[in-house]
Amino acid sequence: MLWRQYLQWIAATQWRAARSAAADAGVRLFGDLPFMVDGESADVWAHQEDFILDASVGVPPDAFSATGQDWGMPVYRWDVIAAGDYQWLRKRARRSAALYDGYRVDHLVGFYRTYARPRNGGEPFFTPALEPEQVALGEQTLAIFLEAGAEIIAEDLGIVPDLVRASLARLGVPGFRIFRWERRWHVPGHPFRDPAEYPALSVAASGTHDTESMRVWWERADIDEHEQVSDLPTIRRVTGGRSLLDLPPNPDVRDALLEALYASGSRLFLAPVPDVFGWTARINEPATISDDNWTFRLPWLLDRLDETPEAAERQAKLRAWGLEYGRTKPRPQPPL
Repeated sequence: MLWRQYLQWIAATQWRAARSAAADAGVRLFGDLPFMVDGESADVWAHQEDFILDASVGVPPDAFSATGQDWGMPVYRWDVIAAGDYQWLRKRARRSAALYDGYRVDHLVGFYRTYARPRNGGEPFFTPALEPEQVALGEQTLAIFLEAGAEIIAEDLGIVPDLVRASLARLGVPGFRIFRWERRWHVPGHPFRDPAEYPALSVAASGTHDTESMRVWWERADIDEHEQVSDLPTIRRVTGGRSLLDLPPNPDVRDALLEALYASGSRLFLAPVPDVFGWTARINEPATISDDNWTFRLPWLLDRLDETPEAAERQAKLRAWGLEYGRTKPRPQPPL
């Protein structure tokens, strides 16, 4: 036990030093706050009354799985947590704020309504069950995260009821705009939204850790989708009026899609590493268990990136877009 405590102390010391150096360089560190905790975790053992141990968290059927997903984690007992003034959740928020300048709130919809599956095979259920209670819970939870002092962004993806995005707008918390999913779903043909129309209070992204890479998505998309994307005003602008159908997928289509998202109306932009390089690698495939999930690694060591031609080219390109679209600060000039 003392050995593990010593290692944690060393890690904490190193992290504080790294964060301080990042701050001195004008770099802000973003992390992640997972929605659930494992049944064997210290959190659950120390706060057993806060969890429904005979049910597990998951999601209902969606585009990733016709049967939904069962994550095997215990379910929050929201009424007990509320009666205790959310003390354990407040501690999580303070700890995350101590680690990061900001963080992504994983599976945001679960903090509004948690999808639970009884372990005895009974009917799945949402907790809380009623919409007013769901809105109240979600907004209370986000208020706790915001009060801790770190910036937060909400992973509002999957089957998300309209009440969630309306709530985020009221609270001023940005959600995600994943290019391939940002479409006018109530309009015939489901046309794509032009990235320039994304609200400033949002995070534009080419994909997530759960999607196939942007290159694979484009190669599998049908001709109608190719034409719709090619006709978007922002795409036409960054390609000089050329259609994506006339360009090689890698690197020209890759760069057109990335630049269009740099040019989006969203205040923040995120790109998974495979999308930056136009690779086919996938980080995770939801609702599956395989030896490949979560094994993605860069093919080079981090301290060799500057001397790796492919990585150096990408670094220069991303920085140029960042400067052009106001997402990167110019490097300070040395005194004369």
